[in-house]
Amino acid sequence: MKYLFILCILLPAAVLRAQNTIGGTASIVPEAEVERQTSFVAAERERLLEHWDKAIQLYQKFVYDNPSHDAAWYGLARAFGGKKDLSAALEAIGKAVTLAPDNEWYRVQQAAFYEQLDRPKDAALIFEALTKQYPRRPEFYQRLAYLSVLAGDPKSGLKALERLELLTGLTPEIADQRHLIYVALGDDRRATAELQRLIVAYPDELKYRHRLAKFYTSIQDEAKARQIYAEILRRRPDDPVAQLAVVHQGKSSTDLTYLTSLQLLFADPKISIDTKVQEILPFFPKLDAGTDAALTQKMLELGDLLEKTHPKEAKAWSLSGDLRYHANQPAAALERYRQCLQLNPKVFAVWENTLTILAEQKGYDELLRTAEKAIDLFPNQPKAYYFYAVAATEKGQPDAALSQLEQAMLMVGNNRALRLDLLDQTGLARLKKKDWEGAVAHYAAALAQGGDQHPGILEHYGDALSQAGQREPARLQWQKAQTLRPSPALEQKLNPGKL
Repeated sequence: MKYLFILCILLPAAVLRAQNTIGGTASIVPEAEVERQTSFVAAERERLLEHWDKAIQLYQKFVYDNPSHDAAWYGLARAFGGKKDLSAALEAIGKAVTLAPDNEWYRVQQAAFYEQLDRPKDAALIFEALTKQYPRRPEFYQRLAYLSVLAGDPKSGLKALERLELLTGLTPEIADQRHLIYVALGDDRRATAELQRLIVAYPDELKYRHRLAKFYTSIQDEAKARQIYAEILRRRPDDPVAQLAVVHQGKSSTDLTYLTSLQLLFADPKISIDTKVQEILPFFPKLDAGTDAALTQKMLELGDLLEKTHPKEAKAWSLSGDLRYHANQPAAALERYRQCLQLNPKVFAVWENTLTILAEQKGYDELLRTAEKAIDLFPNQPKAYYFYAVAATEKGQPDAALSQLEQAMLMVGNNRALRLDLLDQTGLARLKKKDWEGAVAHYAAALAQGGDQHPGILEHYGDALSQAGQREPARLQWQKAQTLRPSPALEQKLNPGKL
């Protein structure tokens, strides 16, 4: 019959009406049968092409004329499933199962629909029956275990895994599933036992010892975790994960001693850079404080080790750049950020740090070029437009700055701090154009948007007022700015004769 379906696709109906050879005897295939099979093939073709509505229409017509055709009901169910009409799909697959109860694939599909409808218990019942009918099929036990747990019946899941182990013996998949079930049940003793069984069964696979050590750590049994890591190191002294774990567990009471102990591990290329980053991130607040020169130096040395150990990793240069920046070494940080961007230009945070340093250094030529590249790569990041405007304004291109600032304002959203910076920079561009009145009006409007708490807006509003000949109102704004953020520049504006 399958061969005839293929012929229906490849040959015109006129040929099929001629004759066919069945059992060595030339037979005429009835035209009605050819038409019936052609109709079924047409429905199948539309389903395979994912033309769900057309397929459903053809299948429904076919099963109306051939209600006992189980394969057509199965096809109709799959077409409904493709269209996400799961209730109709379930009804159709039920017809197929009723007509051909021994067809395992119909029931597997029926279970899949139950699962998609969030009825895992009904799906589990189907696989329970399948494991009894086909007791040598491991995949049926695996699905039964999974669905039983999903249905809130972990004990049935464990029983399914026991039956599976009798069939296949212990496998990592079985132990892993049982371990997770015991973890969910809060049975740490049995969860541990499953991992220990894996270690016994696969003594040369250190990954199972690693999993046990991590599990001990997760249940806060550090003593046993240390024992397992020590055992790993006896078997493989250069194991990087165990080395790092032992160092971390033996953390000294002093930060400096601990950071020193990390140096050998940071120099080991086998230890992932992400693991190293996680070790050093908690110390950044102390680096920012700047009160411990020895700790700062040790962290910078670790950053240097990352560069040497992972020279092709953008993360190494990014972290080393961050360390230098937080240690108030912006020039050294900038050099590392440039290297990072050459290796991976797809992280905007690195561009932002680079642009920030260039702006602080007043390197406006490079700032303009770098901001333009950032805009090309990240057209939806308003901070890139802001820095472009800063550079353009300082380079005497206020109109170009205003154009970019308008674009940035459209995408700044709820970022209030950046919105205020954009408003301030817009006023500065107007001042650069010597549009004193326009700048005054702009800054006055910005006060109502939170600018009265932004020292830059207050200071530059004072500048605009001063240029417009309003000296006393200007002094008032400068005084407000000085209160929020004192600076020698403001002091000079308030008391020009003292400096």
